[in-house]
Amino acid sequence: MFNQLDRGFTLNLLKCFRHFAQAAARIACAVVSVLGILFISAANASAPIKTGLEIQLTAKQYAKQVLPFHQYQCALELYTKESNWRPNAKNGSHYGIPQGKSIYLKTADPVSQVKWGIKYSNNRYGSMCKALHAFEIKGWH
Repeated sequence: MFNQLDRGFTLNLLKCFRHFAQAAARIACAVVSVLGILFISAANASAPIKTGLEIQLTAKQYAKQVLPFHQYQCALELYTKESNWRPNAKNGSHYGIPQGKSIYLKTADPVSQVKWGIKYSNNRYGSMCKALHAFEIKGWH
């Protein structure tokens, strides 16, 4: 009789532990999922927001979209001479496609580098073609 009671008790205890283990596994899975979502959210929160245009285009394509054709031709020549359109180009303390002295260019994506370079050239020289002209005269812009 004790054998049968002991056996029944053991089976019930095993069922109970199995249910407990399944519940614990579900809870652990939920915790890992929530932590993953929080991690991804935190990573995305620090990333710059990109427009659909910037996500889809290469740096050259972006420049071609935002610049008038003649200015694009100048940018194409200037950035080919400066960095050959390499976003990881470095020359002393100058970085990226536009070879700017900003540390920002060291880690910026290629489209952001071109965007920075266009703003720089327009602010300093008035246009990409004037920046190219300055480069041809001085060897830098």
